[in-house]
Amino acid sequence: MKINIKKMNVKSAILTLTALVLTVGCADIELEENPPSLLNPNTFFTTESEFEAAITGAMRPLYAGYEGWDYGYPIILCSGAEDVRSDADIFANLDRLNPNSQELTIAGIWKVLYQSISNVNAIIGNLGNAENISEERLGELEGQAKFIRALDFFFLVRWFGEVQLTTFENQGDVENLPQATVEEIYASIIADLKDAEAKLPDTFEQRGRPTKGAAKALLAKVYLTMTGWPLKDASKYAEARDKAKEVMDMGIYSLEANFNDLWLEANKLTNAEFIFAFYGSIAADGISGSHMHIASRHWGNGEGGWGDFYSEDRFFNAFPDGPRKDATFTSVFADGTSWEDAGVQPHMAKYRDAGDTVNDDGEGFNVVLRYADVLLMYAEAANMAEGGPSQAALDAINEVRQRAGLTPLSSGMSQSDFDGAVIEERNWELAFEANRWFDLVRKEMVIEVNQDLHPNVSENNRLLPKPAAQLIPGILEQNPGY
Repeated sequence: MKINIKKMNVKSAILTLTALVLTVGCADIELEENPPSLLNPNTFFTTESEFEAAITGAMRPLYAGYEGWDYGYPIILCSGAEDVRSDADIFANLDRLNPNSQELTIAGIWKVLYQSISNVNAIIGNLGNAENISEERLGELEGQAKFIRALDFFFLVRWFGEVQLTTFENQGDVENLPQATVEEIYASIIADLKDAEAKLPDTFEQRGRPTKGAAKALLAKVYLTMTGWPLKDASKYAEARDKAKEVMDMGIYSLEANFNDLWLEANKLTNAEFIFAFYGSIAADGISGSHMHIASRHWGNGEGGWGDFYSEDRFFNAFPDGPRKDATFTSVFADGTSWEDAGVQPHMAKYRDAGDTVNDDGEGFNVVLRYADVLLMYAEAANMAEGGPSQAALDAINEVRQRAGLTPLSSGMSQSDFDGAVIEERNWELAFEANRWFDLVRKEMVIEVNQDLHPNVSENNRLLPKPAAQLIPGILEQNPGY
């Protein structure tokens, strides 16, 4: 795998960021001018094209540059769950629940998230300088920026807990900015998403931009996460239910009829299930091409991949048979050899199809939010908010199960049994999409599912270590156990 990580603390990253034009979000989003350095105090955004280019620049760190979604770093950071495994030297500690503060993968994801936040903060800080932009259009730009910032902080708080809550006003003085509490970070995320929800349109002409539905879906996920560890705020079940229902009632999203078709590159811009995703493109000299198709592919048996990460046999063996399993795993390689006979683990199939490729770059994609997730969030939240599974909750989970070729759940289940069934269904449906780990954390199941394989696991593993280079005594402190 190509690695290009440089040690960079938050301060130095902020002072050197420039929002570079990149085809990200959709193959036909292609901006033609480079926006100015976002943090040059003598430069201001004024025109619509400058703000548009800056939005693209805010998403760029998340997708391109070896440390984001295009190489699967978020999936690797979630490898403490049983769906993902890696024996590669630079990833193995994460997989074995023995990470340390020097991990390159952790430093990389920290850097790109704060780069994105810094770029977004500059957009928000320049809104007052806009010229000849309608109020509605300016609201759409602000909504996109706040959605991206909320997404960035949502990943940071789930992986690292208390972090610095940087804004346009304070990010130039991070050496003196104390880490925020988890409660403060979630309050900021919710405020950004509510504002984004109010200002974003239902759709954009180009796929890959945050929409009103994306803000609603992410809000539902935020509320549902808040019901579990560490906040354990059960009042948020009702809010998660209601926000998921709003997405369902929009009439825009639906399940792809065939689960396998969902993962075909040719359908990435036309299916009605993706709510928010990153779309790779090789149009701009390959700098935004997806690498998931090769990073997650077996290195041998005619596959020609890097084999950086794959699945676990315990996960594959427990996975219910049917069309969903067939489309989720590569269990037989290009030369006809099974994973067992090859002496390796089953590999991921969801990212195999990258369309046209140039060298290692492809037209693949990474899904952040999709409709099946919303249905399962609704089922879980409704059951917990209402003291048991309603018919609507049953209908939601059964819509997902029936597409997977599974028998529908019947009425009469207890609240506890239904909750367990939904969490299990999320495990199967959302495999390799950076969801299972966060479910294990919020449901306090990390030790339960890992102790047999990794006896070293402890409650401290619910959070990752913060990168050592970022720590500032009395300002940004290391998490317990590291």
